[in-house]
Amino acid sequence: MLKGDVFLFVGRCRRRAKVLHFDSTGLVLLTKRLFRGRFARPWCEEGAQAVELTVSELSLFLEGCELAGRWKLSPPAVDEKVLAVGGGL
Repeated sequence: MLKGDVFLFVGRCRRRAKVLHFDSTGLVLLTKRLFRGRFARPWCEEGAQAVELTVSELSLFLEGCELAGRWKLSPPAVDEKVLAVGGGL
């Protein structure tokens, strides 16, 4: 069962990208084709199978940001247990 996962597919020439998302009523397909330039390479190693991006990083990628996927652009997630233990002010 899909729980809000989004899948990004990038063409070999990196001019087309497709985003696939299940929104509980059906599949949503978003496609984008660049007429100039290429999408950034969100994978670091040749032949990498999967890369995890945050929503912000995906948005930057689709806008054409060259940094998307090369470095973590979002702060690390805060663990709720750490907040519960350290919140005794």
